[in-house]
Amino acid sequence: MGTIARYTEPSPMSIQVAPLSSSSVALMREAHLAFARSLGLAVAATLLLILGGVVQALPGMAGLMLFTGLVVAFERRLAGNHPYPRLGAANRITLARAGVACLIAGRALDPAPLGAAERWMLVALAGAALLLDGTDGWAARRQGLASAFGARFDMEIDAFAIAVLAITAVKVGAVPSWVLAIGAMRYFSLGAGRLFPVLRRPLPARPFADRRRKTIAVVQSLALLYALAPATTPGWAAAACAAALGLLAYSFAADIVMQQRAPCG
Repeated sequence: MGTIARYTEPSPMSIQVAPLSSSSVALMREAHLAFARSLGLAVAATLLLILGGVVQALPGMAGLMLFTGLVVAFERRLAGNHPYPRLGAANRITLARAGVACLIAGRALDPAPLGAAERWMLVALAGAALLLDGTDGWAARRQGLASAFGARFDMEIDAFAIAVLAITAVKVGAVPSWVLAIGAMRYFSLGAGRLFPVLRRPLPARPFADRRRKTIAVVQSLALLYALAPATTPGWAAAACAAALGLLAYSFAADIVMQQRAPCG
């Protein structure tokens, strides 16, 4: 309520809203340009895939709409949460990774089976996105634009990409359906947070815990990429994913313990 009060004043006819600051205007101008370019590249890539027969029209458009929805959601939260007047290279990198994840999601929605060549192509795309994941934090720190907003954006795209890989690996029959739990864990946690207030407490800032989460997230991606590769046998794929799921369950359990011990408020 205090935030609203600072931006409004009583009037018999209308409510006056303070204009955006010059830094916010500059940020949104840069963001609009970056989003327009990203969507343009996504449209071009989708059309090429459809015309080339790699993906059918409906799943391709579904992936494109999914990416559009992510861009719109990111834009709506940007102005009030990003503390800098620049979008920064890190957020652009994360946006590119989101585009790759949506591209793979579109193919996963396609009912047509995935051949070995397509599976290798998806492994290569997802592997390239995973390599990019190691550069966004470095870019943010180098530019002096590291923020909690950027870290949260990166984390949510990580979770989305892992969910897409899990669905794709199950779709091709590389692993049993229980592997979907790897992709669902983050969203199950969000749902549980709505039921149990303790799970909504912010996690204490601890470098070791941050490294643990990031490392285990990379392990999930590597295990799913290993399972998706045509050269991997089903037994080894299931074993790798089982180990990854165990590590993920441990990580979430450790976070829950930290939240229970954290002070309220």
